[in-house]
Amino acid sequence: MNIKKVIIIIAFIAAPYFFAIPSYAQQITLSFDPPIVETRIKPGKSILVAYTAENKGDPTPLQFLVRPFTPQGQTGSLSVGDTLEGPIIFSLENTDVAFEKPFFFKSNEKRQAVIKISVPEGIPEGDYYYMVLVETVPSLSVGGQTTGVASASIGSPLLISVTETGVTESKGVISQFSIEPTYLFTFGKKVFRIVDTGLPLPVVLSIRNIGRNMIDPQGSITIRGGGTTTSYELLPQHILSNSQRIVKTNPPQDNVPSSQTAYLSGLHLGKNTISASVSFGENTSLLFAQTDCIGIPVRLFSLLFVAFCVGGVVIFFAQKRRPIKG
Repeated sequence: MNIKKVIIIIAFIAAPYFFAIPSYAQQITLSFDPPIVETRIKPGKSILVAYTAENKGDPTPLQFLVRPFTPQGQTGSLSVGDTLEGPIIFSLENTDVAFEKPFFFKSNEKRQAVIKISVPEGIPEGDYYYMVLVETVPSLSVGGQTTGVASASIGSPLLISVTETGVTESKGVISQFSIEPTYLFTFGKKVFRIVDTGLPLPVVLSIRNIGRNMIDPQGSITIRGGGTTTSYELLPQHILSNSQRIVKTNPPQDNVPSSQTAYLSGLHLGKNTISASVSFGENTSLLFAQTDCIGIPVRLFSLLFVAFCVGGVVIFFAQKRRPIKG
């Protein structure tokens, strides 16, 4: 290969480093307040709700929008719609911004969105769920230079209860209450749940809302055994209408997966009765569920068994090596 070809190849490889237009990725940091809004509205009435967005990152175009959402699964997940649907009417009262119309948002700037929520006459009573969003609109150029196309959004759930009298419906059932025993045995029609008293016991408490309004379960999970009682209060949580959710204990336990309620400790040797009592506020019925298990210190017994076996082996070989008197 001659020197001219080598120079051409080097120039081709190095060209992007010398002639490329610099690009800059935006830093997007948004805040939105209030984080959640709950309201009751009579048919034919309207209210105003003020939201405040703050840009703590780089300058960027933003827009306000409203979308309906529905609960998904039983771990608190939400599915936000692509278009605004439903009987509730939303309008932005600001004179300088409009829904889904981008405006330039400077760094450290705050912008308020005053939203009018109108409920038409004749719509069915019940809950209607929406997400008020502020989202970035990706920009292709700033100051003649290309920028990283970044986008972000932050939302505030808007929970609307339409009621003529101001009274809402609280109806729920315990759909699941179960433990995950260490061992499970069936003898005839009898089921024996064996748990290791030295390990935390996973428990699942799932509540289903069968009413037309949001509910907030109250209550506790209780362990009774060995003449003592240990209780875990339930964490206040919203369960939206026609949805199901696994509730947590208060205070929440960081190491508990979303598919479980809590890890219970305080189990005793012998029979333990584990129960859940749940209500949905004043003048509501108390729901009750329970299960039982047999507590055994499995790990302690295992260690003792291993120690016994090791000790037996040591004694056996020690006696075998002892000289025989004769």
